[in-house]
Amino acid sequence: MKNTIKISAAGSGKTYDICREALNEVADGIHKVLIVTYTNRGENAVETEIRKQNKGVLHPKIVIKTWYRFLLSDTIKPYQRYITGGGSFNVLKGIDYLQTYGTVNYRRQGTRARYLTRAGNILSNQASELACYLNDKSGGKIIGRLQEIYSNIYFDEIQDLAGYDVELLKLLLDSGISITCCGDNKQATFSTHNAKKNRKRTGKNIWQFFTGLDNVEIEKNLASRRFNQHICSFANLVFPVGDPITTIMDETTDHDGVFLIDEKDVDYYYEMFHPQVLRYDAKTKIGKYHAVNFGECKGETFDRVLIYPNGPFTSFVMHGKKLAFPEKYYVGVTRPRYSIAFVLKNLPDILDGYEKTEIEIDDIKIPAFRYIADN
Repeated sequence: MKNTIKISAAGSGKTYDICREALNEVADGIHKVLIVTYTNRGENAVETEIRKQNKGVLHPKIVIKTWYRFLLSDTIKPYQRYITGGGSFNVLKGIDYLQTYGTVNYRRQGTRARYLTRAGNILSNQASELACYLNDKSGGKIIGRLQEIYSNIYFDEIQDLAGYDVELLKLLLDSGISITCCGDNKQATFSTHNAKKNRKRTGKNIWQFFTGLDNVEIEKNLASRRFNQHICSFANLVFPVGDPITTIMDETTDHDGVFLIDEKDVDYYYEMFHPQVLRYDAKTKIGKYHAVNFGECKGETFDRVLIYPNGPFTSFVMHGKKLAFPEKYYVGVTRPRYSIAFVLKNLPDILDGYEKTEIEIDDIKIPAFRYIADN
């Protein structure tokens, strides 16, 4: 049994490594492994990577699930009778997400009303707490069952776990299953649920939890394969806390770096470079092009992005004002391989940390500023 915690930079090949290790583990045809990731998009990314590495098909010994499907099918449903009643089976239907945020559950722990709706759905905020409760009431049968099924469990996007998720993870780390946890605390843009418990040891603080354990090995891979040095340096500026990331990507094009352009020139720029348009959220005003929110593009890679900055991001770019919650912004600026262009209403005459330049688009030269990256 070996527990490994992998702290990975954006674009470091985390999903590739998980899938490669899982395929190696099941090569003997005996072992069965589980890969758990937070979102449906993450599940699709893992499935795609498994196919790439396995001649175009999924492997029958590798099970891929989202976090909540794992909780429901592997921990709660098999032992639901410990909360629904001794003779009750197949009572639980699914997960209720309607009360995930802004709701406080005052029901007493260990009571059915704390975990279940009247319709028989599990409250999402209490799902992992219920799993821990059922494991305790059953005398450890949940963990025992998982040990019988899986030799290894891989948890991707570990920074998205919260509350009692960590308590369940503790039980797994102490089990006979080899656990591998992968993630990047700088990309803690989501959480599985709204929880006060373990708040100081989850999300961007998740590594504080792991460093206090003596049954794990911590590995760091802070070298990105995705983006160039210009973008890498800018990303470290966006999220300056913690270990800085590096890059081993050395591909070049005729348009590399981080740029500021005037909004009146966006159409020229878009027609020339076809960037993916990104924004913080739907409140950010953009032009006519389809945009994706920062939090929704986590795990994606684009050649180029065009960012419409919101108020805080504009203040960061123009005045160097620190971002209070940099996680989503960090996700946004670590998506592209070659270039980022920020859209500003008006370009300044001079700006610290940037140099004036021109971007040639056909027969037109548009004025711009280019971020001066560290070497």
